[in-house]
Amino acid sequence: MVSILKRLEAEPYRLSNQREEVRERSVEDVTETVREKILESHPELVMEARMFREKRKEIVALVQELIVSKELYVPKLTRRDLAERIAQELCGLGPIDELLDDPEVTEIMVNGPREVFVERQGLLQKTDIQFKDDDHLLDVINRIVQGVGRRVDKSVPYVDARLPDGSRVNAIIPPLSLNGPTLTIRRFPKKFSSLDELVENDTLSEDLARLLKRCVELRLDVVISGGSGSGKTTTLNVLANTVGAGERIIVIEDSSEIRIPDHHVVYLEARPQNMEGKGEVTIRDLLRNALRMRPDRIIIGECRGKETFDLISAMNTGHEGCLSTVHANSSRDCLERLCGMALMAQEGVPVEVLRSWIAIAVDVIVHQVKKADGTRVVSEVSLVGEDREKGLVAFPIYSRDSGQDVEEIPPWFTEKVGRERVVQLFEAFRGSWGCDKERRENL
Repeated sequence: MVSILKRLEAEPYRLSNQREEVRERSVEDVTETVREKILESHPELVMEARMFREKRKEIVALVQELIVSKELYVPKLTRRDLAERIAQELCGLGPIDELLDDPEVTEIMVNGPREVFVERQGLLQKTDIQFKDDDHLLDVINRIVQGVGRRVDKSVPYVDARLPDGSRVNAIIPPLSLNGPTLTIRRFPKKFSSLDELVENDTLSEDLARLLKRCVELRLDVVISGGSGSGKTTTLNVLANTVGAGERIIVIEDSSEIRIPDHHVVYLEARPQNMEGKGEVTIRDLLRNALRMRPDRIIIGECRGKETFDLISAMNTGHEGCLSTVHANSSRDCLERLCGMALMAQEGVPVEVLRSWIAIAVDVIVHQVKKADGTRVVSEVSLVGEDREKGLVAFPIYSRDSGQDVEEIPPWFTEKVGRERVVQLFEAFRGSWGCDKERRENL
């Protein structure tokens, strides 16, 4: 029996008699029939296959056996092709499943059932892939979000989630989306784990890599700013991997993406409210709890709201070496956003006091951009502090566009972080201001 299956799985169907002709059915019809039977007989295996792609082979074998035993027929498809297509619908993401196997695809954008775009090497391309209808696309969306304990329906018409490989997922459905169900998957096919890899990728220079590594080693508080898709999380992940192995790190995220292997790490993930509108746990809740967990470092995947106030407070009360990202157009804009988001906490702290707290708390801003050709680069590095005349300032010490470094470190930054730290930064960064021994001695 097994040998017959092996022979048949690669053979196209033949209309050998009238009996087979009667069984001719559409792909959708056969898929639904097989899907119901597999879900009924092997529900645990299906769940495992949705989480672990290596289990998909077992599902394909089961589907093939069912196709043969039920003598199901679909024109122009071999049994193997049909089985793999059904397995995609059963365990994968249907029509877009093949895109997840393409290492060049960094983003998948589904604008309703009839329109699918991808990003390859930073450039958008339209594909020929389509879903059958809105219900088909909704089924795929629900399959994703249910896997991480979330939901999307008319009462909660948008959701953030992630795939087992760490890809970030956003879905929004009617009535909010007029295109029909909309799905966006941001993938991270190439995991950077070291600064050397970012240097090879031309994201930053060797000198700048040494400077950023030294900032982390000296426990300076670093914020990475930039627009959407500029590579902030990747750089954050790489910098987090330079933390000493003996330090306890608490990572807090909306959807888990950061991975710091071979370190003492606790990963915390926010939780949305349930169907009854209860049970929500925000990043701010997790941050407040993390302060009681004896952290050496606190890493927040992205500051986007009230938690900014608590992070600034933590930085000002002995929790050094924190890392986070912020959506912003420049280093200066990043400071304004931090202030605005901290005000959202409505703690009654005057704006002037908040600005002073930010000047004390944040030490370095690393700004990234996504260029027109799709490459991501660190475009600017700035020191943060409070100037007696200008107030809260972001002082640029590196600019990729100008190709020049500053001549000296402002005295207010030396007062803020200490002369010893500044001298070590000079020694780490071999820019124009890092090679002048006399200038170092005069700090």
